[in-house]
Amino acid sequence: RVPAGEFMMGALEDDEDAYDDEKPRHKVILTQDFLIGKYAVTQALWKVVMGSNPSDFKGANRPVECVSWFDVVDFCNKLSKREGLEPAYSINGGDVTCNWNAKGYRLPTEAEWEYSARGGEYHTYAGSDNVDEVAWYNNNSGYETHPVGQKKPNGFGLYDMSGNVDEWVWDWFGDYSGQKGTDLVGPDSGPYRVYRGGGWFSGAGYARVSSRDNYGPTYLGSSIGFRLSRLTP
Repeated sequence: RVPAGEFMMGALEDDEDAYDDEKPRHKVILTQDFLIGKYAVTQALWKVVMGSNPSDFKGANRPVECVSWFDVVDFCNKLSKREGLEPAYSINGGDVTCNWNAKGYRLPTEAEWEYSARGGEYHTYAGSDNVDEVAWYNNNSGYETHPVGQKKPNGFGLYDMSGNVDEWVWDWFGDYSGQKGTDLVGPDSGPYRVYRGGGWFSGAGYARVSSRDNYGPTYLGSSIGFRLSRLTP
């Protein structure tokens, strides 16, 4: 459970590694408590729900990867139905809309993800200014994923929000406006969905909390997984 609150979203003011798309810093207000996964979704959970395991780096407690954004929203709805929850997504081919009032599983928004990754702190990485304490990245991963939860958690008790695998979020990719925002859900449309967090193959700079990148929603690869979010019961 992550409490409602406000934070400054975007690159820290003294971050010399920040890219332009991480700026300007801007205040974001999240008006509702929400639930977010302590870990990225594992291969074991994916297999229970979907009946298969697409991952390159096999291991029940490793994060699932090789899943597209479309695969992930389908998974969210199927898990919601298994648990008797109202699905968050309406899926009509490539057109996906979200019912933000539904209690079913969904991806976090980009703002929810960064707020959660910061954990009430303003470290460079999710839970530390020392990347090796919290992240599997190219200098320590052995160029593969690792079972979830082996590194230090952040201030909210969340693991691997820096490193291991990048994580899909809801939002279409777009530039920050610098304006104060409330319960932001990103642009209305676009060609690319945002992913966050850095992964096993990328440098420490990509594991910074403010780092952001994007792929088309059909992309899948061994670098990207996700974690679940939903409204509180």
